[in-house]
Amino acid sequence: MCNLANGNRFEEGECYVCGGAALKTDEMIAQAAALLKEKGARSFSISTNIDKEWLAKEEKAFDARLNGAESIKNFLNRRISAALSKASGAHYGAEGECKIIFDYSKGSVDLHEGDLFIFGRYRKIAAGLSQSRWMCPKCEGKGCPNCEGKGKYYESVEERIGEPIKKASQAQGYTMHASGREDVDATNSAGRPFVLEVNSAGNRALDLGALAKEIAASGEVEALDLAFVQRSFVEVVTESHFDKTYEAEVEFEKDAGDEEMMKIRTLEGVMLLQQTPTRVAHRRADLVRHRRVRHIEAIRREGQDALHATLIIQAEAGTYIKELISGDNGRTNPSVSGLLSMKTKCTKLEVTGIDDGYLDLCMGKIGEKARK
Repeated sequence: MCNLANGNRFEEGECYVCGGAALKTDEMIAQAAALLKEKGARSFSISTNIDKEWLAKEEKAFDARLNGAESIKNFLNRRISAALSKASGAHYGAEGECKIIFDYSKGSVDLHEGDLFIFGRYRKIAAGLSQSRWMCPKCEGKGCPNCEGKGKYYESVEERIGEPIKKASQAQGYTMHASGREDVDATNSAGRPFVLEVNSAGNRALDLGALAKEIAASGEVEALDLAFVQRSFVEVVTESHFDKTYEAEVEFEKDAGDEEMMKIRTLEGVMLLQQTPTRVAHRRADLVRHRRVRHIEAIRREGQDALHATLIIQAEAGTYIKELISGDNGRTNPSVSGLLSMKTKCTKLEVTGIDDGYLDLCMGKIGEKARK
């Protein structure tokens, strides 16, 4: 191996650099391939631990002006990555699911499990679920009078998706990273993008289709488009901001007729000034945000009287829809309430569309890269 890295310039015999230890490389690659197949890993990275004495001897050889020579570490990394990928069928990359440690001082091969990252879009069918786990801060999940012994304030979308995957993957834990969030009392039929980070998965050969069916069986949450991604996709999802479409059922203080319905339409294209809503001011910075209403219309569905209507709203990412309707005591301007000069409140809210086609393009590029 060392001779190959140095252009076959040395005479045959015991290697001056490694003493023949590098000749075990093929055997070590076979061991590593078996470990990757056992874990069901789809990708890997490698690390080679080279004895310092090897490096010192190599430097002396370089001092002899061996033009075109390559360091044994670089040579081994290049050779191992190609051969191991072929032998295991797994993809080599810096963000591999597992890291294979080739320790030449010991002649050993070890597999270190990395975290799994699973992309998807969740539909929140049932209201009353928070997106993330909301543990009771007083008892830290143990249960106390403050949380009525539950250890948490709400059940969560994160748990509905994370628990089945944790069990199937024999993982230690999980964390959901999502593109925005809806309120606890709102639903989402559009499918909100997320990446589930699964920590130290013992089983990586997951049937994502079967897991999607198991998650949907709860009747509360669905997980669509599940696919394995790299760690870097977490940032792609969490840093992306998409326009959204909502259906909001509203209740008016007084009868609202056709004239009021037409007035609501005048909010289309308007830039809102939204000061941080009263309901979240305790946990968010008190800022004034500028958000545009892309489209808005008011319709009356069968059974709705003059005190009720349904609003179809498309707005920029980060728009507070409930406050667009209520005005939040003047903290959102303009608003439906302010425009109609009467109290108006949102009684039911559903996210019906998310303009996140950009992520499908990114997923396509990831798949194309993996096939090369």
